[in-house]
Amino acid sequence: MSNLELKVAKRTETGKNQNNRLRAKGSIPVNVVSNGKAVSGSVLESDMKKIIDSGIRPATLVEIDLEGEKFKAIVKEIQRVPGSNEIRHADFYRVIPGKKIIYKVGIKTTGIAKGSKAGGQFVHIIHEIKVKSAPEDMKDLLVLDVTNLEIGDTIKISQLPTPKSWEILVNGDPIVTSVNKTKAILAAERTEKAVEKGAKGKAAAKAAPAAKAAPAPAAKKK
Repeated sequence: MSNLELKVAKRTETGKNQNNRLRAKGSIPVNVVSNGKAVSGSVLESDMKKIIDSGIRPATLVEIDLEGEKFKAIVKEIQRVPGSNEIRHADFYRVIPGKKIIYKVGIKTTGIAKGSKAGGQFVHIIHEIKVKSAPEDMKDLLVLDVTNLEIGDTIKISQLPTPKSWEILVNGDPIVTSVNKTKAILAAERTEKAVEKGAKGKAAAKAAPAAKAAPAPAAKKK
């Protein structure tokens, strides 16, 4: 997880006009939410763009410096100006050490499955999961090495490399990735089975003993 920092200045004046003045000076309004309460602040737009360009995800922790008070937070929402890519507003959610929160974690695969090289079809089904954990155990991305997956192999939710403290909020144990048999492979298997079945039938016929003819009944003496 990236070590990101962002300085936030407190603001007491709010409203559309004040926000427009902030943007004219190169800053954007933000809110920092904690325990249901929001603190209004502002950040330099250039600093916010650096955070976004770093590739932040829903579970990426950002070190906030709120006029000397430092704590970690995640980005909850980024609003942009309609019709452009300009940032209009951002909301941060302050995390409390030891207190579990619910967030989403991305799943990325790396490597080329052996089964793919053998003609199988690699499928990545689940790209994101919802989990509940304390900030100390948070991850913003899970990386799966799929190199050793053969045709027919799967990776399920229960097999993900996650901290033991995580509560994964999903029903059952669905498949995350798999290497499936293609139509061509299935057709080849059916042909192989048919040929094998035919060969066994011919071998059995040759091995069966020839039936002996029943003797003709003896002629009755007069």
